[in-house]
Amino acid sequence: MLQKLYSLGARKFLIMGLYPLGCSPSVRARQPLRNRCIQSLNMVAHLFNAHLKSLVDVIKPQMPGSTLVYVNSYKIIRDIIKNPSSKGIISANKVNYVGFNDTSSACCEVGNGILCKRGGSTCANRSSYVYFDGLHPTEAVNVVLASKAYASNRNAEVYPMNVEQLTKL
Repeated sequence: MLQKLYSLGARKFLIMGLYPLGCSPSVRARQPLRNRCIQSLNMVAHLFNAHLKSLVDVIKPQMPGSTLVYVNSYKIIRDIIKNPSSKGIISANKVNYVGFNDTSSACCEVGNGILCKRGGSTCANRSSYVYFDGLHPTEAVNVVLASKAYASNRNAEVYPMNVEQLTKL
């Protein structure tokens, strides 16, 4: 797909890694007696992401003039889950903090194991939840992801550069 976009003229690419799938409410609900992430699924996502990150360096010679940026959404979301009380959002060169109170439940009433139930209830404060439904992060988590993708200087979060640097090329 990247090479198809390249052949159509695209030269700047942002590649997002997988989330920690074993921490999603839909996966955790399948093993209700265990109150933690399912590490075997997280290891699969982590392995996939390691190969995805290496793709940034491997595919570049095949696409002259292109720049690829990998965003480690696995690490960013996993960091939120491990330390939910303070996650920095970088904006306009300052850091604002948001706290997450619920790192394991879905904000909405889940109907089919993943998506919100039609007409079901939703939480009062979506920004305090990591997951909106059984699989997808809330807008608050996506703001953290976008902020870090744009401005982080940590190679563990963005590689080989951030989106701000990519836009200046």
